[in-house]
Amino acid sequence: MSDKVLSKQDFLKRTKLNNEKFQFFIDQVILEDKDTYTEEDLEGIREFRKLNPHDINDIIKKFKLSKDQIKGFTAFGLIEKSLFFSNKDLDIFQSWQKLKRLGYSDEACFKVLSEVGVPKEENLFEDKNLIQLKDLSETTLISERTIKFYEKESLISKPRIYKNKRFYEVKIIEDLLLIRDLQQIGYKLNAIAEFLSAARNKNEKLEAVSAMKLELDEKIKTTKAIIKRVENIK
Repeated sequence: MSDKVLSKQDFLKRTKLNNEKFQFFIDQVILEDKDTYTEEDLEGIREFRKLNPHDINDIIKKFKLSKDQIKGFTAFGLIEKSLFFSNKDLDIFQSWQKLKRLGYSDEACFKVLSEVGVPKEENLFEDKNLIQLKDLSETTLISERTIKFYEKESLISKPRIYKNKRFYEVKIIEDLLLIRDLQQIGYKLNAIAEFLSAARNKNEKLEAVSAMKLELDEKIKTTKAIIKRVENIK
């Protein structure tokens, strides 16, 4: 690291600190009020700003806040009194703005955020109970087009749309494999649709499953008989 010494004036110019912000760093024991500063002092400012990249003036402009509203955030313990803010603080301001758009008063917004906290943004990419369309297709070896068709025909449940991506519940994999296998042994889609509809109904499930089992048993007997006749061909 360079041992270059800067005058106080040059240091303030390099760091773009006015008197108020300079005093803030003094109060935070990040800087000392002295006549000259080194690269180490500059690095201390840089590290702090990496963690707190949002200047109070930028926050006020971005979220159209007044100084009294900023004081409200402090009074309710949502932020510390500061001139610089972290990304976590930014989440608080964004949540406040969303509540304001819904018609809440300033005080109501502050109370909601202080009592409930900042709601986490849903991220379906991290939800292990969901699977994207492309991954669903690769897992079941069923084309994306066919899956969308099944969806349209209500053979499977509708996906959730997130950032223009289709997300299905993981359990739908078994439904797709069942539909595929039933088709392979001769069942038509309308018959499969009727069976699935009944099987998903609590009151009709037992009867529907029993009826399907009997049909499959008959198909197995017929298949075995056919295999035996084929084997006996001379």
